[in-house]
Amino acid sequence: MRRNLRPSPSSTSAALPGLGSSGKKQPTLFHIRKALPWYLFIAPASLMLLALLAYPLIDTLRLSLFKWGGLGPQTFVGLRNFVKLFGDEIFWLALRNSFIFAIVVPFFTVSLGLFLGVAISRRLKGWQIYRIAFFIPVMMSGVVVATLWANMFEFNHGLFNTVLRGIGLDGLAQNWLGDRNVALISVMLVPIWQSVGFPMIVLLAAIEGIPQDMHDAATMDGVNEWQRIWGLILPLIKPVLASITMLSIIGAMKVFDLVLVMTKGGPAFSTQVLGYYLFETAFRSGDFGYGSAIAVVMFMVVFVIAYGYVRGVRIESVEY
Repeated sequence: MRRNLRPSPSSTSAALPGLGSSGKKQPTLFHIRKALPWYLFIAPASLMLLALLAYPLIDTLRLSLFKWGGLGPQTFVGLRNFVKLFGDEIFWLALRNSFIFAIVVPFFTVSLGLFLGVAISRRLKGWQIYRIAFFIPVMMSGVVVATLWANMFEFNHGLFNTVLRGIGLDGLAQNWLGDRNVALISVMLVPIWQSVGFPMIVLLAAIEGIPQDMHDAATMDGVNEWQRIWGLILPLIKPVLASITMLSIIGAMKVFDLVLVMTKGGPAFSTQVLGYYLFETAFRSGDFGYGSAIAVVMFMVVFVIAYGYVRGVRIESVEY
């Protein structure tokens, strides 16, 4: 009768050092010493992350449960600040405007950036100048850009109305930032103009990373430019396109400086957004507890959007 000479998993794991009962390799003193320098390298960044992100976030959540004017004792109110938000019409208006920003601005920014990236990749005449010119606004301060556009939107002597009056279209001259019907649209034009260069550069790099052999094969098959874009370029740059869209959505949700400089949330709260309403509530009205509640809701909205986008859009690597 033959004996089963195959060792059992338990005896194998017991015989081999560094293996637990499950057969998985267990950390030993040697491995810990070997990994210690790398933990020391990431320790400063980890400490800064905890100090500048984790602690303020936790403290903001704690402060949202209190009523505090910035000085003196803090009064615990529980969830009253959050209950107050549900009946705050300005908060819901700011939330709606923030969602409009998060839909309109990324759509046009990424779409125009993709169009410019494809055009520059085809090396149209003067492509070097276009690449630099469209990227310059990205490097400019948001306050500077907002001030520049606010002057152009000025009703009496602004660039837009001056040009319209000069070509005989006086009826199209608008109080761009003073009319609640067009103020939000006017403000949204600014981040689209300023930010279009960022997706352009990123998507251009992704497009130029596509091997030339694929373009040559597509040319031999007789495809036109639109077929090349939809059938070749877009499928291969999909991971980059998805990532840049998510970043644009998050950036649009937390807009603040443009509204502060251009309209201060007006007229009649038509350009009010969550970022500016948080600033106005906490630092101008002195209600830091209610402002912290707005900040918590704003964080949750951005987190849900980012998480839902990542889960809904499969970002997979593409191998050429």
